[in-house]
Amino acid sequence: MMLTTPQHAPLLFGRWRSRALRALPAAAVPLRDLVPGRRAPAFLDSIAPSLDEGFDAMRTSDTAWIAAELELAYAAVGTVGRAPTWVRDLHRGSYDAWQPVVRAQRSAFDALLAPVWPRVQDLHRAEFARYAAITAQHGIGHALTSTILGSRLNGHAWELPVATTTREVHPAGRGVLLLPTFHWTGDPLVSDMPGRPVTVTFPAGPRIPLPPSAVASAQDALAEVLGRTRLRILTLSGDGLSTSGLARGLGLSAATISVHTAALRAAGFITSARDGKTVVHRRTALGSLLLGIPYDAE
Repeated sequence: MMLTTPQHAPLLFGRWRSRALRALPAAAVPLRDLVPGRRAPAFLDSIAPSLDEGFDAMRTSDTAWIAAELELAYAAVGTVGRAPTWVRDLHRGSYDAWQPVVRAQRSAFDALLAPVWPRVQDLHRAEFARYAAITAQHGIGHALTSTILGSRLNGHAWELPVATTTREVHPAGRGVLLLPTFHWTGDPLVSDMPGRPVTVTFPAGPRIPLPPSAVASAQDALAEVLGRTRLRILTLSGDGLSTSGLARGLGLSAATISVHTAALRAAGFITSARDGKTVVHRRTALGSLLLGIPYDAE
């Protein structure tokens, strides 16, 4: 979804998105046929202990449900009836039509996720430990509402903030599978597939594109995402600095500084306020969180 939503977090994910799209091999092209718009068929979100088990679960899903999900994906962009032949075969229930899907998902995983997979596993373990500790100390209800900010329990329903509305999750009798993700920063994603627990995917971890394990430090990772000039501006603006002060400190023109501060301000990482004839830029709580600096300590 981060790949197909260029307007989402462009400052943090713009470079990653461009690199990722270039890195996708030809074998991954069938995924584009399955996701012609912003709505992906739910059967692509198969939850399993391994890739192969996930592929098997996907291929053995109810054929009527598969067909319905494909119709919804194409109806969302008004292209029903113009799907490629192999997608139409998949819609009819052909088992052989799964072969390009499996190849595409495996090649996409190898290109995009395999290089950072050890980091993803470490983050999953840390998230599990955090959730387990909250559950043990405060109970399951508090753990749920603290995991997804803005959510609340209302009787037997868990109400989640999704876009401009509220999505209710009713776990009774089916259960809820919580899936932290480190490649998405938006609202919770709810997958309600027949015969399976309701899956709630929510953003977790540092909420920036994950660097390969070879990246030396968090600062290197941030520089890779933001660019070194914007990272330096963000670092220097804790106590507030004017445009001319940042220009002198970084050896850049005021016009160049203004371009970078506009991008940081649009992302919510700094604020800019006029003070007489100067404009002072100051890091926000979100900007401090990105740097790993406690905002209250500033």
